[in-house]
Amino acid sequence: VVAEAPSAVEAARQADAHQPNVVLMDVRMEGMNGIEACRIIKNSHPDMAVLMLTSFSEEEAVTSAIMAGASGFLLKNVGRVELLKAIRAVGAGQSLLDPAVTRSVIDRYAKLLESERDRAVDAISDREREVITLVAQGMTNRQIAEQLVISENTARNHVSRILEKLNLTRRSEAAVFAAQHGLLPEDG
Repeated sequence: VVAEAPSAVEAARQADAHQPNVVLMDVRMEGMNGIEACRIIKNSHPDMAVLMLTSFSEEEAVTSAIMAGASGFLLKNVGRVELLKAIRAVGAGQSLLDPAVTRSVIDRYAKLLESERDRAVDAISDREREVITLVAQGMTNRQIAEQLVISENTARNHVSRILEKLNLTRRSEAAVFAAQHGLLPEDG
């Protein structure tokens, strides 16, 4: 420990003055919050690791800390041995999330991704719905072109646009997506 600070502003000053490898900071501090101080520290010292501590596993705080550049996020009830391991890990360039908050962060990200894809479903044109249905049936671009009386190049372009809109990379993912989002006809 090279310094202690009673406030986030002072923590940022101490980080400037002492240049530690790791800053251990509370999310809630007097004056400016720890997340904003983390952002300031990371702007001035991008290679400095910041490990955030909090009493509560608030999704918003975790997300904000990550966006501010924190290398790790732990609950204050972490044991001494785990805390030392975490400090060493982030000091070595690793990222770390308390297991108690990992699931909520993953769930939140999944919900955001799902919401983004739901918006994308709304953006799919009627023609693209036809195409994704045919993709889900296992048709090739040539078969889709024949079925819809379009060129093979146009069919390929439709498939590419669908994958792009849905943030997918493979036709098989588009087929699964179509099934999961009710884009397939009831009979098959």
